[in-house]
Amino acid sequence: MAGPASFAGPIGNPVTIATDRYAAILGASPSKGARSPLLWNAAFRAAGIDAVMHPMDVTAGDLPAVVAALKADQRFVGGAVAVPHKQALVSLLDRVEPEAARIGAVNAIYRDGGALVGANTDGAGALSQIEELVGGANALMTRRALVLGLGGAGLAVAAFLAGRVTELTVANRSRATAGAVAAKLGTLVADWPVGADVTSKVDLVVNATSVGHKDGPAGSPLDEAALAALPASAAVYDVIYQPEVTALLAAAAARGLATRNGLGMNLDQAVIAFGKAVPGALDMDAVRAAMRAA
Repeated sequence: MAGPASFAGPIGNPVTIATDRYAAILGASPSKGARSPLLWNAAFRAAGIDAVMHPMDVTAGDLPAVVAALKADQRFVGGAVAVPHKQALVSLLDRVEPEAARIGAVNAIYRDGGALVGANTDGAGALSQIEELVGGANALMTRRALVLGLGGAGLAVAAFLAGRVTELTVANRSRATAGAVAAKLGTLVADWPVGADVTSKVDLVVNATSVGHKDGPAGSPLDEAALAALPASAAVYDVIYQPEVTALLAAAAARGLATRNGLGMNLDQAVIAFGKAVPGALDMDAVRAAMRAA
């Protein structure tokens, strides 16, 4: 291979490619602490592959040029997609898997010859965690769920919950976005901010907004009254894992509600995505073990 060289695309952080192959996570600022490189690099080491996942800070305007540079470099095997690019990336790839097309967002990329393919593993990763939180798939079927936020992760979670719960309500700052998703998935729509009149009728809340993230708006997406209205049997799941205990989860736990953060989802979606980018390198149990130990 050629010697180490700076990545050719217009990114906001320095990246030097010095391995036979490499992966990347594309987002607004993954260089500030995204967990995916830690997980993928552990799996690369376990598989004996000379590869590294690099965080790449990409603006919306530079995204097309970065994707073109990745496609042109055969060393690029694939990787992950973080906010805010999960939806915008769909139109820049050669094709997307059917599930990702239905959701309208991708969180994973992999190479297929000269083509870059998009996939969405967020929903599958979240579903397994939510099922564990509430006591299994059968228990989930009895729940009335509320999904807050309909960006890439929220869309994926809503798509995977639709048909797997008794009733699903979606809420988003943009009512038009929420209405479009509801029409597509056959769900109910709640106004934003969500009030106690809605939360009193649900027993599973999923936060897929950035509210409470270390780099996002402070506080909780549910105010005190809305949280207090949740029944004692309710469960609260937050896709955020930085910090591990968000304001929402802390308030829910103080009420005695079952809670879980997004660490497990982050692991599960990464396991699935790694398998698409480097098929056959390791079986999924080995990938999960390597990533869990990272």
